Amino acid sequence: MNFVEFLFASCCESEECFITGVKERVSHRELYERVERTSKWISKRYGSGKEFLLLADNSVFFVVSYLSLMRSGNIPLLVETRVGKEELAALMSFCRPVGAFMQQRLSAKAVAGLPLITESDMPEEDVEDHRRQVGRDDLAAVVFTSGSTGTKKGVMITHGNLIANTTSIIEYLELTSRDRMMVVLPFYYCYGASLLHTHLRVGGSLTISNSIFLGAVLDEIERHQCTGFAGVPSTYQILINRSDLLQRRFSSLRYMTQAGGKLEPRYIQMIVDSLPDIRFFVMYGATEATARMSYLPPEMVRTRMASIGKGIPGVHLEVLGEEGCPVRPGETGEIVATGDNIMRGYYGDEEGTRAVLKDGKYHTGDLATVDEDGYIYVVGRAKDIIKCAGYRVSPYEIENLIASMEGVDTVAVVSTPDDILGEAIVAVVRRRDGAEAEAVRTTIFRECRRSLPSYKNPSFVVFLEEMPLNSSNKIDKVRLRQMLAEGELNVR
Repeated sequence: MNFVEFLFASCCESEECFITGVKERVSHRELYERVERTSKWISKRYGSGKEFLLLADNSVFFVVSYLSLMRSGNIPLLVETRVGKEELAALMSFCRPVGAFMQQRLSAKAVAGLPLITESDMPEEDVEDHRRQVGRDDLAAVVFTSGSTGTKKGVMITHGNLIANTTSIIEYLELTSRDRMMVVLPFYYCYGASLLHTHLRVGGSLTISNSIFLGAVLDEIERHQCTGFAGVPSTYQILINRSDLLQRRFSSLRYMTQAGGKLEPRYIQMIVDSLPDIRFFVMYGATEATARMSYLPPEMVRTRMASIGKGIPGVHLEVLGEEGCPVRPGETGEIVATGDNIMRGYYGDEEGTRAVLKDGKYHTGDLATVDEDGYIYVVGRAKDIIKCAGYRVSPYEIENLIASMEGVDTVAVVSTPDDILGEAIVAVVRRRDGAEAEAVRTTIFRECRRSLPSYKNPSFVVFLEEMPLNSSNKIDKVRLRQMLAEGELNVR
């Protein structure tokens, strides 16, 4: 089945609102009709099996273009809107796009020789149907995501991948047509796209936030009676430190989800203590797994605060040691996943695909331990491991300790080359408002010496007013390492 047919299976005739917000509104039925009309137009004009760049912010234009391309049997290439013009041109030269669906406001980034389709070019009249059927194993979309080296990788996702992951997420979140999600995550990001997929499938709805101030979404949640909110770690850190999230009482909000990296336990504790009536789901995923791989049930958040839980329905997670056998509690290994949600591979990169897809299993590159009941705890990223004084050091333990200290808002631990240590540990810190730099630096050095072995102690502490974020709104450690190498950070 075509994934888009799957999404509209039970809601295509509904007059209920699907997308709402300050700027745009569209019902399920109207969206379905626009997707049908546009997908037929694409198929008649371009055929099927073709690639199209899609560059747009969260909008009805994005949703119609994205769904229409897949419904027509074609393939959207999803790229973050912050991409530079030259980088985008280089990326598209690596692909085979025949056209670009692009918001008019982004048209300055148009790729030479690539026909442009903007809001004003979308069809208004129906045409005859030339669309071909697709199978579960046919390519549905390519999502370009930044890897640990900073180079964008194209993750190839099939119709079957999307159907499987959407079904699983709906099941464990218990979504229904009564659910309305407040959307602050971009649809070009797999986490954001999953919000679109799941709520369309169940006949629910989305409220798209257009505010440049994240704190404004709290009023919008109440105004639009949203039942769900989703964010990455930086989303929650900003809301806790720069808004009155923890003092609010929401009349409609029943759950929150967090993925896209590790949210420090102290922030999770603040949320569940201050908002006890809202279910808080800690989740784990990757673009290579369509979106989601595991979740921790809200009732276990307090007792297993640092855990990512276990595999979602239809996904099997293991933590395997170097010999390929499951680790025992307390041992460290790599998280490996199997399931119908695992990508076909990386676009144009057979070597990269073979490195992570082995014997039908996705090797995530994330290091973890397990407890006696099989719950998984991420301890680091294999490629983030710092080799200091002959020891292999995970930045997670150091980050967790520093994040709990007085005056620290956000921290990222990276390394810089060192003639003696091999790699020296650098703690990059954003201070809380009003915290004095030297006092925070002194506290970090003192508490790390007190709590960690000497080889895990940071050699340097540097401060930033704002952490650089990547396209997924995670702290961009690639950029931090680059800033260190280029002398942009005052290391001392």
